[in-house]
Amino acid sequence: MSAIQRPIFWSYWKKRKYIKFTKHQETSMLIRLGKLFLLLAGLIAIHALAMVYFEGFSPGDALWLSITTATTVGYGDFSAGTWQGRLITVICIYFFAISILAELAAEFIESRAQALEAKRNGKWRWEMKDHILIVNTPDEDAEAYLTRFISQIRQTPELKDLPIQLLTRKYFDGLPSKITEFGVVHYDGKSESNECLNAVNVAEAKYIIVLAKRPQDEIADSLTFDVLTRIKEIGTQAIIAAESVDDLNRNRMLVAGAKTVMRPIRAYPELLVRAIVAPGTETVMENLFSHSGDHLARLDVVFTEKRWKDIIFVSVENNYGLPLAYIGSDGIVTNPNPNEVCSGTSIICMVKEGVHICANEASNKLNATA
Repeated sequence: MSAIQRPIFWSYWKKRKYIKFTKHQETSMLIRLGKLFLLLAGLIAIHALAMVYFEGFSPGDALWLSITTATTVGYGDFSAGTWQGRLITVICIYFFAISILAELAAEFIESRAQALEAKRNGKWRWEMKDHILIVNTPDEDAEAYLTRFISQIRQTPELKDLPIQLLTRKYFDGLPSKITEFGVVHYDGKSESNECLNAVNVAEAKYIIVLAKRPQDEIADSLTFDVLTRIKEIGTQAIIAAESVDDLNRNRMLVAGAKTVMRPIRAYPELLVRAIVAPGTETVMENLFSHSGDHLARLDVVFTEKRWKDIIFVSVENNYGLPLAYIGSDGIVTNPNPNEVCSGTSIICMVKEGVHICANEASNKLNATA
């Protein structure tokens, strides 16, 4: 194996070496621990009965002696005096009970260590309900994007208290600390697998976000459509948001079960969060970034001490667009109170495509209002 091939092989083996920590494995551990505990309890019970019979101890004193001896505490307040009692102590406690107790402790520690390792590496099935499920992660700058995206989720009142889980193959060695700080967990699996989708409990999720791995690659839409189809087959009541690279694929994704579909905008994950909370707003937000259709325009008109609701009325009545903000001496003021008295040099409006506004005419009509 060449020096170049070795790191590639090592990375592949390291990624594949872990075994999925399933509910069956967890149950097997509990059964094994339970059997060891019952065996230990049985030996202590036998020894306690022997102490009652051979040594004449009360049941309470006999049980106390058996437990302190098995745990190697040995207070010395009681001890076996007859040869029968000592023989039973050697056989039940020294030969078996102490070693079983040590094995029980080792098994318990090992099971906890395996569980922690499984959780860290995405092998644990969390059985979440009413959670936010993020399917896929961007191929590039995933950590920066997810950190900002999840940070915005945590700042949104409707979403801040919901558990978050990722379904991705990207973090088989554990999530970055910047992401785990938000209480996020993940499952190491493929989004195009019904088994993995069931493992992250899509049926019980409250919100599902299907991200495009490569926001400039139209092939990513095929994967998204496949994921949506699989989720629909499994069944869920979740609000599903999906990213579509090609606008022509939007209707297909809506038919496949998505509640809201928007273009991948990696610089502004806040837009996707807003689309989750208020489906439909993504269309308005995307129009703000384009010149076709409804778009934002700046209307340079000077006005003094006009109520904002009057500015809106004049603008809408004369087809100048819907005012969203104005520019005054204090800078840009967005969505002021309707009764606020405003003075400024420009108005920012949402206007229809093909609408041409004469600034002088708009200024005259606006200043003619009471």
